[in-house]
Amino acid sequence: MTIRVREVGDSLVLTVPKSFNVKLGAVYTAEIKENGIITYRPAHKNPFEGNWFKNDIKQTDDITGDDEILDDEWE
Repeated sequence: MTIRVREVGDSLVLTVPKSFNVKLGAVYTAEIKENGIITYRPAHKNPFEGNWFKNDIKQTDDITGDDEILDDEWE
């Protein structure tokens, strides 16, 4: 598949074919190598940001079905 660089406003654009199934609004990091290869990688959320780790961590016992609240190692 060949994709042509287009100019839109003050930007150059590489289109993404629909067959790639990229969701609208997806965020990627871009890198260009010395040999001209451009690489796009999905940007990942920083696991150390936010307060997700302050929530109660629960675990369900597969045998009894009981919910168990695990100790919070952050307190």
